[in-house]
Amino acid sequence: MELIEEAKSKINISLNLTGKKENNFHQLLSFICFSNLSDQLILTKSDFFDYEIQSSFEKIPYKNDLIFKTLEAVKKYLKLNDLPPFKLTLKKNIPLGSGLGGGSADAAALIRMLNNFLDLKLSKIDMINIGAEIGSDIPACIISKPLIAYGRGEKVIELDYDSIYDLLIIYPSINISSKEIFNLVNVRDYTDKNLLETKDWIEKKSDIDSYNFFKKFSNDLQNVTINKYPVISDILFSLNKKNAIFSSMTGSGSACFGIFDENAIDLASNYFEKNFPSCFVKKTKLNDF
Repeated sequence: MELIEEAKSKINISLNLTGKKENNFHQLLSFICFSNLSDQLILTKSDFFDYEIQSSFEKIPYKNDLIFKTLEAVKKYLKLNDLPPFKLTLKKNIPLGSGLGGGSADAAALIRMLNNFLDLKLSKIDMINIGAEIGSDIPACIISKPLIAYGRGEKVIELDYDSIYDLLIIYPSINISSKEIFNLVNVRDYTDKNLLETKDWIEKKSDIDSYNFFKKFSNDLQNVTINKYPVISDILFSLNKKNAIFSSMTGSGSACFGIFDENAIDLASNYFEKNFPSCFVKKTKLNDF
C-alpha cells in the first residue's frame, strides 16, 4: 500500500494586520492562493515507524519538524497512545523559512493522508481543528484552495475563485523567522480591512481586469521585512520591471512572487536566473488544481 499527498506552497496575495489581541497574537486578514510548487509526502505500510526527508535544501532539524507535532496532535485528537506503524517519506521542494508555508503544508498533507490511511472519516472541519492546534497556517493548507484567512490565520472562508495564473517565485535564500518579523510590527503598520468587502471583491473578479483587481491587495509585513532585508526591494522592483501584472512578498518573506501573462514569464525567469544567481527561481502555476 502506498499513499501520495501533495503539499502545495502558500501564496499570500494579501496579508493585512488588523489589530492585536490580549494573547499577543496579531490579528490578520489574508487572501491566500496555492501554487504548484509542492512538497510530496509518501506513506507506505511498515512493521515499524520510519521517517525520511529527501531535500536539496539545508538539513531540516528533526526536533523542530512539524511532522512530529502533527503525529502527536492526531494521537491526542483520537485519544490514542500510538498509531499503526508506517514509513513516511517527505520530498522537500519548498524552501525553508521562505514565507511559502512549506512546513504547514506538510503538516496539513499528513493530516489528510492519515485520514485516508486510518480510515478516520474526519470531516474537513475536524482536520482544520486539528491543524489549528499545531499552527496558524495549517487550516488554510488543509483546504489548499483560494480562501480568506482571518483571526490569527486559523479561521478560514473558502472562496468562489478559480482564475489560473502563471507565477514566478523568487526566493533570495534568506531564512526568515515569522516571529522575528511580527515582533518588529508597529501599530502604524495596521490597516483597516473588511472581511466581507474583501470576499466580495475577490468573487467579482470576472468583472475586473487583472491589473485593477490586484491593485487592491498589499502585504503589511513587506516594508517591515524590507527594512531588515533590502534585497527583497530589489527583487520586487525587478519583477515589476519585467512586466509582472502584480508582485509582492508572500507571508513574512523572504520569498517574493510575480503574476505574469504567459508570454512574459519566460523572459522574467531568464532575467532572474542570470542576474540573481543566488536566488531560487521557480516558474509555476497559481490555482491550477
